[in-house]
Amino acid sequence: MGLSNEEISILAELRKAGHIAGTGAVMEIGAQQLSHRFLESRKELLELANIFGISAPCPLPDPKHTFVVHGRLAHQGADAPMAEQFWRWLGYDYASIDVDGSPGSIPLDLNYDAVPEHEQGKYQIVTNCGTTEHVANQFNAFKVIHELTALNGVMIHNVPAQGMLNHGLINYTHKFFWMLCRSNGYQLLQLKLNSDEVPYALPENIRETAYDARTGKHLKNYQAVDCLLVAVMKKSFDIPYVAPIDVPTGTHTDNQTLRERYWTVFTPNAFAGK
Repeated sequence: MGLSNEEISILAELRKAGHIAGTGAVMEIGAQQLSHRFLESRKELLELANIFGISAPCPLPDPKHTFVVHGRLAHQGADAPMAEQFWRWLGYDYASIDVDGSPGSIPLDLNYDAVPEHEQGKYQIVTNCGTTEHVANQFNAFKVIHELTALNGVMIHNVPAQGMLNHGLINYTHKFFWMLCRSNGYQLLQLKLNSDEVPYALPENIRETAYDARTGKHLKNYQAVDCLLVAVMKKSFDIPYVAPIDVPTGTHTDNQTLRERYWTVFTPNAFAGK
């Protein structure tokens, strides 16, 4: 999906709150482009530069003409600038993971591959701005993010929650990120839902899946609305990744393997003092 004006706001808030420094290394999960809305936000970029103490002028180009795909989702051309120049302007060392041969990216398959040892715990900021929803193996994708992130580093997710029915494989929920934090002791810094204001008819290939006249009539009149879920978390513990499981807090088990895998981090006092 690319970086949007939402990321500008997130970075400003994190810097002012002392959660991130003005130096360090950033890793993008998927080499990102800069969206039309991002490039339009010149005032916000200037304010961000002041917060980070940057005197160099912003090197980013003006936005080019674009068109709306549906709702307010704008088409992002292949010639949209890459986010690397933005991160380097902010003062960060930059790296990305991708499978499409993006210049300088680490060719890592999020479905299968492990994080190379020399990359583990290296990055103060790890961003997932429209990548993991395209990956079937959610366990490995979020394990990779966990292992890349330095202790006290920040993970920024901006991912689909509703609508975008032809966009990716996965739409996320608040509960997914609540459970992810519980399992790994992440400090939840932000969690919010950004809803578009413009509904639109379902894409034709979705409406064509109706199997009876009653369903088809309903889908013909149905209006979708795109929503993005923003989750910002701090890695407070240097522990192996634990995939979330949807069971109530306080659940107990006598199974030794399960207890070692999950319940050590589910213990109510596990994170006391953090």
